[in-house]
Amino acid sequence: MSTYRPRRKASDGFDFQDLIQSLRETRDGDLDDRLVIGLDFGTTFSGVSWATVDDFERNQIQTITSWPGAYRQESKAPTRLFYENGKTFWGYEVPDEVEPIQWFKLLLLRDEDMSSEVRSNDLIVRARKMLQDEDKTAVDCIADYLKGLWAHTLKSIKSDRNDVIVSNLAFHVVITIPAIWKDYAREAMKEAAKKAGILKRRSSASETILTFVPEPEAAGLASLGLRRRQLRTDEVYVICDAGGGTVDVISYRVGELKPITLHEAVGGTGGLCGGIFVDAQFGRICKARLGRRWSKLNPGHIKHIMDSEWETKIKTRYHPDNKRPNIVAIPDEAFGGPDRNDTEREPHIINGSIHFSSSDIRKTFTEVFAEIDKLLDGQIKSARDKGLSVKGIVLVGGFGTSPYLYQHLEGRYKPQNLKVIQSDDTSPNTSPRTAICRGAVFKGFIDGPGGAAHSTLSIGSTIARQSLGVTMSVEFKKGVHNKKDKYRDRVTGECMARNRMKWYLYKGQDVSKADPIRHSFVRSFTDGDDFKSTISDTIYQCDSENPPRQLNDTVTGICKVSWSTKGINHDDLESQSGKNGPYKVLSYEIEARKLVPKIPGLLMSDMVCNLKSETPSE
Repeated sequence: MSTYRPRRKASDGFDFQDLIQSLRETRDGDLDDRLVIGLDFGTTFSGVSWATVDDFERNQIQTITSWPGAYRQESKAPTRLFYENGKTFWGYEVPDEVEPIQWFKLLLLRDEDMSSEVRSNDLIVRARKMLQDEDKTAVDCIADYLKGLWAHTLKSIKSDRNDVIVSNLAFHVVITIPAIWKDYAREAMKEAAKKAGILKRRSSASETILTFVPEPEAAGLASLGLRRRQLRTDEVYVICDAGGGTVDVISYRVGELKPITLHEAVGGTGGLCGGIFVDAQFGRICKARLGRRWSKLNPGHIKHIMDSEWETKIKTRYHPDNKRPNIVAIPDEAFGGPDRNDTEREPHIINGSIHFSSSDIRKTFTEVFAEIDKLLDGQIKSARDKGLSVKGIVLVGGFGTSPYLYQHLEGRYKPQNLKVIQSDDTSPNTSPRTAICRGAVFKGFIDGPGGAAHSTLSIGSTIARQSLGVTMSVEFKKGVHNKKDKYRDRVTGECMARNRMKWYLYKGQDVSKADPIRHSFVRSFTDGDDFKSTISDTIYQCDSENPPRQLNDTVTGICKVSWSTKGINHDDLESQSGKNGPYKVLSYEIEARKLVPKIPGLLMSDMVCNLKSETPSE
């Protein structure tokens, strides 16, 4: 069992000294006993990084590189499952000769949140059918995979550290999620984590904390952190997290440098245009060239072609300037006889191998690159529309290591004076492949108990993904409000319109993580019996660009905020007089603090109510 241990080099771009000093100054007993584990559960590959406070102080974020069933050190394990005789095989344990269950992460999305092209894609259709054959849901499969990944993670950490010490550490697990995921998908991910045993109470330790971080935000923390010394105030970098299934993009503006603060400049967007869709296109051209021979290959043969011939030899190395043929060896079973040649049409089959031209391979990337271009163009345009200066594009993720993707983006954006940055892929501590899980560890320390690292490296503000608000009643106005919403308030006697929306946070709005959002409200009471000890408001969200003024089916209730009126005397409230006689008024504010996606389905993780009660002056 091994864990990668990075060695500090003078050439490393990330100076941890300020961050380390902050940890030393602010650490307390809780921090000393905390272990942050970053889980990057990906569509095609998954990775894990972890660190204690002591590790973090020594610039020693650990990345797991040894996996069950793997023959060599790898920074990630395949996101694959196989069920047989009641046993679950995951990652490298899946036998080569079987067809594994793959791409099940994408099935957390509802059909209406996929394009028709993606819904009908062979990969998605096949994955859905395999889940049906196994009588499994996407949550079931994710839970089964995470169960194996989590057990191996604990085993790796315990083999690296004393078992007793690890057993007494408080765990903070940070799972990365795509930027395009909606609340229901995040909630499903939390359910899968619970089923996998990640939140299982350990007898000698405190409760495990589970939080989520958008993949591009984690990538921004890790990749821009590596370029700390090259950053300049007000520069904007677009993070392009090109993974197996999704490509997420997000833009950050560099704020202050000491401490370093990143501000989300353009809200994160994404699409289903990751590396597996290039794989699917390559599979199609192989099938088209072999014709009926393709049907003679079993799942193990096809897996060998896709993994050994395509993924390892061509996809990760392809460069269009290299005009040599790309040779793909086909198993003998496809030919059914000694004649293993076919040169009547291109690409030629010679000695049982297809000789693809550079042009053939280039075409497999075309559609996916076009979708990535759209995402990046949208981010860059939005940033420039705000008057911001975009400095460069940072490539991360497994697909982000592609030399062809790098060359394509450099050729497209260099004329715009944008630099495309692709980190060193030779070390797990700098590789674009591990940026997400390493960034998740950063996030855990930044937003963890005490916010130990918050003063030296942080995301200072984000862009609201939804509008948030509450319902309220306002004075009814004929011709403005719908008659069906009209009612007479039993306290004040006034004619009111119910279910009007009060939006205190709009989609696309800049949200500071340091400054709370406050809005004032009032409640009216006729007598002390009506003045309840607990008062509640429902918080609503809306994904529309222009949220409605009236509660409708585009608005969803996501939680209730309740607070106690203990200590406030009904008789001391402000007195007013209405058509039905005198009544009392309670003034209060709803304040939202620490705007991070800590609770699935919620942008707010900490809401409080400030009661403003004053005794009327005589």
